[in-house]
Amino acid sequence: MRIASFLVLFALSTFASGAGSSKVLFVPGLTLPKGGEVIVVPAGKPGPGAKEFRPTLQSKIFDRELDLDGAGPFDVYFTPKGGRAVLAIAGWKPAKELKLSSHLGTVYVRGDDLPRASAIVLTLREDPGPGEKGHSPIQPAADYKEDLVVADGFYAVWIVPANGAKARKIEDKTRVYTGRQTVVPE
Repeated sequence: MRIASFLVLFALSTFASGAGSSKVLFVPGLTLPKGGEVIVVPAGKPGPGAKEFRPTLQSKIFDRELDLDGAGPFDVYFTPKGGRAVLAIAGWKPAKELKLSSHLGTVYVRGDDLPRASAIVLTLREDPGPGEKGHSPIQPAADYKEDLVVADGFYAVWIVPANGAKARKIEDKTRVYTGRQTVVPE
């Protein structure tokens, strides 16, 4: 009887300790820039930048299995090096692997025949632009030829000239597809 009780307790403790944890492999894919960070929060909870932000997992390690506590669902964010966090997938149920480029795309601003810039800013199409009331950048870059990581959708591309002139919208309907790089101007 004593041995049976011990075996039951051992089985329950083993089950309880492994029940809420899983191994997940985060793969950036070929279209996302090197570096960056993956952030996992419980679905519907505040994300990066919020006051009450409490990540379940936050890591700069890719292509290696990581321990993820909980069964989900989760909201998964990707923060490119020097950029802002972007929601890659909402309500994700953990699987063995999550390929981030299957949920995000990039905008690449060449800068050919454009003035020297102090910033390149990606916004929603109706945004009034950098320096204006109500401006809300989605993804900034310090210079041309940097990948701006965003979710699938339509965006406006703004150039903030280095000479202090007013920001100028160079593209109004830039279409971004998941897993692809959109080059501006085309």
